[in-house]
Amino acid sequence: MANSLRPVRSLIAMLRRPQLRSAIGHALLEDEQSRESDLMQNVAKLGFVELVGDTYAVSDRFLAEALDALEEELGPLSVLRGDAISLGDLAPGEVDSSVAAVARRVLGEGERITEGALNERLRMFVGDVAFFRRHAVDTGVIEREPDGSWYWLAPAPGR
Repeated sequence: MANSLRPVRSLIAMLRRPQLRSAIGHALLEDEQSRESDLMQNVAKLGFVELVGDTYAVSDRFLAEALDALEEELGPLSVLRGDAISLGDLAPGEVDSSVAAVARRVLGEGERITEGALNERLRMFVGDVAFFRRHAVDTGVIEREPDGSWYWLAPAPGR
């Protein structure tokens, strides 16, 4: 995850707590209760609100930067940044599903390609091409010729 998205992630995590949701609501209303809330100090540390006079108000700068960060990460040109999926960024429970998702993204149903072509496609998305290719084979997402010359998507379960 890009560092620029950390404040957005933190805000969403804070919104999961009912007490903080209430404090943020007071900040959105810019009422006096927002000044008295100890919880607002946590929200202020994040940068989501700032003290204006006697009350906390939502920070226009935070919103602008958050929107820019989201656009950079999710916009149509985000792939051009060249960020590759790193195993270190994945939780252990996410590895299999991530490998499967990448494999299904780079191979079309019924398509057979060489190892070199598969590696080139994987390289657009992942840092450790060999691991992703081998793990996709080991988990049955991709099948290959015994000599490794050709690769293809395995039939989806239930087909």
